[in-house]
Amino acid sequence: MFKIVIIGFLIVALNVVIQAAASLFWVRKTKQIFSRLNNNLSGIRSFNLLIFSFLYLTLLHLTHALTWAICINILPKTNVDFSNFGDIFYYSIVTFTTLGYGDLTISSEWRMLSGFEAINGIMLIGWSTALMYSLIQNLYKSTNRSLSD
Repeated sequence: MFKIVIIGFLIVALNVVIQAAASLFWVRKTKQIFSRLNNNLSGIRSFNLLIFSFLYLTLLHLTHALTWAICINILPKTNVDFSNFGDIFYYSIVTFTTLGYGDLTISSEWRMLSGFEAINGIMLIGWSTALMYSLIQNLYKSTNRSLSD
């Protein structure tokens, strides 16, 4: 069991590193956009920034689920419950988002990884929610500045 906990923690840590790098990249990009436009974004630019930010973060979370799926696929006794990698990826997305249908599960002692993935997912999705909230706050401030000028 100790080995499973360590491996679960390492996969969580890997996803946190991916999230941190992706978050810093996106914060820098949005900061450049705000600076280049002197914190004065038009309605269509604000709309586009929100849409692309949402899509970027969705792709990021699919990457996290894919990371879990790859790890589950290479670990011993975990991939026997799945007929193909598509099933593993589906299981991973359902687990990462804490949806948890239960139609596909890990039946071996490695099933504890499901809990690690769910904890990882809820925390990283919360992190992305905070990023979107911060972006919306900055857009709101930008809109108020442009209206008062």
